[in-house]
Amino acid sequence: MINAGSPFSTTYGSVDAVPPELNAGVLLSYLVDVQFTLLAISVGWTAWLWRSDRGRARGIALLVAVNLAVNLIFFMTHPIFTPYYIIPIEMLSLWTLLFATLDLPGKRAADRAAFPQPTNA
Repeated sequence: MINAGSPFSTTYGSVDAVPPELNAGVLLSYLVDVQFTLLAISVGWTAWLWRSDRGRARGIALLVAVNLAVNLIFFMTHPIFTPYYIIPIEMLSLWTLLFATLDLPGKRAADRAAFPQPTNA
C-alpha cells in the first residue's frame, strides 16, 4: 500500500499480478539454486528438532515449520523466480533453529563443562 498507493495495486509489471499457480519452470529454478540447499537444511533440522521433543523444542519446530510452509507456498506459486526471495525466511529459520538447538542441552551441558564443580560426598 505504501509503494503503490493501494493494497490492490502493484508497482510491478502485469506478470506479477497474475493469480498463484504451480509452474514447473519456477519450481525447477528453486531446485537448482542455493536456496534449495538452505531449505533442505532448514527442513531437516526442523524435523530433527521436532523429534528431539525436549522442553519447548516442539513448539519452536512447529513455529519454524509453519513459517517455512506459508512462505514456500507463497513463493513457489509466485510466477517470477528471483534468487533472493526465500533467503530471508531461510536465514530467520536457521537462526531460530540454531538458538533452539543451543538451548536444548540445558543442565546436561553444564555437567560436562570443561571445569566441572567438585561433587559433595
